[in-house]
Amino acid sequence: MNGFDKEDVMDKYVKENKFTFPVVVANTGGGGGGEYALAKAYGVEAYPTNYLVDAKGTVVFRSVGFDEAGLRAAIEKLVK
Repeated sequence: MNGFDKEDVMDKYVKENKFTFPVVVANTGGGGGGEYALAKAYGVEAYPTNYLVDAKGTVVFRSVGFDEAGLRAAIEKLVK
């Protein structure tokens, strides 16, 4: 799943994997110049870039590239 997938593809992926947390993906289509506003706001320069945000809205983990071990560790720390 990535920011260029259609919404129905993303919804299917989230349901199939039984995610119990909100998944947010920037609007990458539709024209009007706002396609990359979220990416720009967070300083995304490469894909994949992943963020883990806590319930207070604080970014508690960021990775450029795929860092599964780091993400899993951040999640474990967050839920304890």
